[in-house]
Amino acid sequence: MRGRETQLWLALLREVSSNRCLSSEGSVDYVGNVDLSELEATYVSVDGHRCFKSLIPLAFKAIEAGADIYDVSNLLDWKDFEELVLEYLRLSGLEGVRGLRSRVRRYEYDVVSVSPISGIGLIIDCKHWSPSYSKRGRLKQVASKHRLKCEHLVDTCESLKENRKLIARVKWFIPVLVTLSEPLRGPIEGVLVVPVRFFRDFIVNLEYYVDLMREPRLKLRNKCWGNG
Repeated sequence: MRGRETQLWLALLREVSSNRCLSSEGSVDYVGNVDLSELEATYVSVDGHRCFKSLIPLAFKAIEAGADIYDVSNLLDWKDFEELVLEYLRLSGLEGVRGLRSRVRRYEYDVVSVSPISGIGLIIDCKHWSPSYSKRGRLKQVASKHRLKCEHLVDTCESLKENRKLIARVKWFIPVLVTLSEPLRGPIEGVLVVPVRFFRDFIVNLEYYVDLMREPRLKLRNKCWGNG
């Protein structure tokens, strides 16, 4: 039964991934087989189709039913992928913001998150790539660029007026790339590469992994720590 439920949620997510709406035939197929009543942010379009403002509730329904997070993420676009990562962090007890922008340079950060218990912060770049893009050369190039953006953030944190209090709670920031595919993982160019399939384990055991990190470059000391 659990396997069938998983397949139904994945099939539903697959159907609405393109335009976020169920066809009339699709509504008949899924009503009665999966519980759509608890899903938030649904609406009926002008042509009578059930539509979803966000695919993230559907994504988590699929994950709760036993779907692999990679299979779920593969049905999302890059914006939904970022939202999924942020929601995963929030459900794990971390605080975070999406789309943080630097006032000094035109840098934008996909997700910036803080663990209120440990004071560890994550500066995350989400890459919704197919496996062919996740080769070492490509990853090194992107990781190097992300590292520079992270160094800029900790150096100019005082300019982040809107999120100053959140940033000030972090002693150490860790640059992270969350990727869709998983050919490579671990530290590259001073950035920690975490395939989404391992993301939950990484968040749950964040302090443990930080303690195991032997590369000092992975930790960026926050100049605004305690100055909120």
